[in-house]
Amino acid sequence: MKSKANAKLKREADVRKRKAQWSPKKEKPAVAAIDPVISGTAAIRAKDLPQQSPEEETREFLEYLERYKGPVQKDEGPFSAKRKNKAGSAIGKLNLEDGMPFVEEAVQRLTIGLQEMKVSGIRVVKLIHGYGSTGRGGKICAGVRKKLSDMKHKKLIREFIPGEDFGPMDAASRKLAEQDPKIPRDPDYGRLNHGITIVVL
Repeated sequence: MKSKANAKLKREADVRKRKAQWSPKKEKPAVAAIDPVISGTAAIRAKDLPQQSPEEETREFLEYLERYKGPVQKDEGPFSAKRKNKAGSAIGKLNLEDGMPFVEEAVQRLTIGLQEMKVSGIRVVKLIHGYGSTGRGGKICAGVRKKLSDMKHKKLIREFIPGEDFGPMDAASRKLAEQDPKIPRDPDYGRLNHGITIVVL
């Protein structure tokens, strides 16, 4: 019977020792000073030790992790990795003129592309649609901006800024730059580029 009791005390001591290794609180008594198996002092039963609820132990452990290991990251779902990968990029890019599509194809590519960007956690997108007084480039530009105006009216996007207005003289651009200091570093910021449009999702 004594051997079973000693084995149980030893297991309880091992659990307390493991908890003491991560606990940052200095006021807790050392395991060696209270455990009969380790220190050889008078036996102290487990029920005489301060007890914590599972919730308190979990909270204390998370506080320890945040203090010594950095903030605990919450699981953001299946697209969390994409969000992290795009964290360093201020503006996502979507090329609508690649392959010289018709206007209908470019608008469809716009709708699908913006949905994918939004799901991936990107909130600012640069549309590359080209521009010209004649040819498909100009038609794609007009068709895309008409679609964006409709999407803004339906509150599917927050804002869109024509490339020729994207710069420090435009109020919407300045507001965007205040929210993200990487925006003014974009090569098209303040360049009066008619061939692009900036979309805020």
